[in-house]
Formats: sequence, C-alpha cells, structure tokens
Amino acid sequence: MSCLLKLRLSQFRNYSNLLWEPHAELLVLTGDNGSGKTNLLEALSLLAPGRGLRAAPLGQIGQCDSTEWAVFARLKSAGDYLEIGTGVQREAEAHRRVLLCNGKRFRNSQWGHDFSHKMVSVVWVTPQMDRLFSGGLSERRRFLDRLVIAIFPQHASELAAYEKAMTQRNKLLQTRFSERAWISGVEHAMARHAVAIAAARNETVERLNQHTQHARDSFSATRLDVHCPIGASLYRDPALVVEDWFRDQLSTLRAQDCQKGGTSLGVHRADCVLTNLHTGQSAAIASTGQQKALLVGLVLTHAHVVTEYRGIPPLLLLDEPLVHLDEVRRVALLKSLQTFKSTVLLTGTDKDPFSSLKGKAQFMTVHHGNLFPSDR
Repeated sequence: MSCLLKLRLSQFRNYSNLLWEPHAELLVLTGDNGSGKTNLLEALSLLAPGRGLRAAPLGQIGQCDSTEWAVFARLKSAGDYLEIGTGVQREAEAHRRVLLCNGKRFRNSQWGHDFSHKMVSVVWVTPQMDRLFSGGLSERRRFLDRLVIAIFPQHASELAAYEKAMTQRNKLLQTRFSERAWISGVEHAMARHAVAIAAARNETVERLNQHTQHARDSFSATRLDVHCPIGASLYRDPALVVEDWFRDQLSTLRAQDCQKGGTSLGVHRADCVLTNLHTGQSAAIASTGQQKALLVGLVLTHAHVVTEYRGIPPLLLLDEPLVHLDEVRRVALLKSLQTFKSTVLLTGTDKDPFSSLKGKAQFMTVHHGNLFPSDR
C-alpha cells in the first residue's frame, strides 16, 4: 500500500506555502477552474522520475519570476516511511532539480536507478490526454514511457542516455562527418540504450495486454501495441543481434541523416496504438468519450500491473476523470476506485458527481492556492 501522509508545497505554482495531511486514501478535490487542483496533482507527479504531468520547464514552475520551488511528501509504502523532496534551489545550478529521499541527496540519473527500490510510482490521467491517441506521436510516446518507468524505473536513465548519445551523433554529423571512429562510438552507445528501451517497452505492453486478455469490463477491454522496428526485431532475434543490426543501420544512414539534420531511425520514432477489444476499433478514430473510457481503462490496468510487478500500488492522480464518460462508466469508475489500495486523488469543479463517495472519501475544496474541508 502507498499512502500519502503529508504534502508540503513552497512557492509552487499558485501555492505559496501549503501543508496538507490527508486522513483518507481516497481524496476528492473540487473547486473552480484555475483554483489550483491540477497544480497539486502536478506536485505529486514530480515525486516520480520525469518532468511531471505537465512536462513543464523547471524554471516555469515557481511563483512569479522566482526559479525556487519545493515539494515535500511523507508517505507510507509497503510498511516503510519515506520522505521525498524535490525542487529547485538558489544555490543549485540553474533550473536543475534537487532530489532528496530520507535526507539523502540523489542526482537526476540516480532517481530512476539507485533510488528505484524506494521509488513511489505515480500514474495519472489529465484532460489534455483525452485525445491522446488521435493527436501527436511524441505525446503518445511520452505516455508510453511513463507507463514503462512506473514498472522499470531505470527506463528513465536509459531514455536520457539515448537522447544524449543521439544529440551527440546529430552534432557530429553536422560538424565532424569525417570522424568515423568517434561517430561509431556514439552509435554503439545509441544501439545499446535503444535495445534496452525497446525491450522495456515490449515487456510493459505484454504485461498490460496479458492483464486485459480475460478482463472485458467497461474499462479493461483494451489492447496496446507498439510500432517500432527495434522492438519488433527483439521478438525475432537476441538483443546483441538487434544491437548490431541497429548500429549497422545508423552507419548506413549517416549521409541521409546529415542532410536531414536528424536521426531518421530509432526508438525516438516509435508509436503506440490503443484498440477497443470489444469492437476492434482503434482509439484514433473513436469519439472523445470512447477515447476517454479506453484511456482510463488502460491506466487502471497499468496501476494493477505496477502493483503485481513491484508489490506496491502507485499513487493514482485523476484530473477531471468523469468528463466525457457516460453515467454507466462514471459509476463503474468510482466503484472500482473504492477498492484501490493506494492514495487516489480525483478532481472536479463540482462535488455532486462524486456523491457516491460520501463517507468513503475525504472531500477538500481548493481556492486560490489553499485547501479547505468541504461541507460533506
């Protein structure tokens, strides 16, 4: 069980100084648009590897022109108490996060590696994700990688290393094209990290699909597929063979990539497709309501997979989860969340749609960066 015991925010978005000690696992935050509901969820999302649910630049999170901000949380996870903090401080390098766990400081690279045995997973759904599977490819890929990181925290480090090597390769192709040995070394690193990334994505998707294979309820009837030549090759050949193949491909594509100014093949171009198992319809051509139902189903399935794999359920952040859902699915969602063994935060502008949770959830009102108990 992962339970949020305390949350403190300092200079974070519209929260100057907030201290909140929830007394329930199921939490409902209501308030007007712009009151700070999503900001609070974003703060919790930053306790996990990555850039949080908004993926905002670090320098834009603090209040006004200040680059300083801090998030601190005390949690109970699998019987242990964790104190996790993150933020940007004046003495740190510009816009670089400080990461703390039980008083010990970690580097960004350690957040998903050395720290993985203690890391609390965080999973979320936001209104901006409602048309995720009919929108831009890069957003879907980031979503997929967030699912992977919650199960395999080291995936964040692999992504960062791959991105660094690819950036180096692109620069070398433009400035030192004749330095073949140097470029080959960078491509070797790219291939190694690319195979690790593709393998983790494959494993995550397989686990998700296995979980939903026999679960055909309102939210679990989904299938996720990844379109990536490197990932597809791993189903046919050993990892070392795929590494060699990808490295050869990068070498062959140097002239073309130099002309285009970027790397044309790799895990950074992968895509994923979500399908309704009831109808066989792709989420890309489904209505907004259908897409929302499929997305919620996938995230709930993922939360269960994280629990099975890591033994600890993730924190679940659901921003405006009832919007676009029909009444049947609203009832089903709120019912299923009552049995979830972790802290769940739900937001909405009105309390009435959450009335079935009366007596089972803690209701709070958000107003101008402050939290107040609701009248329930």
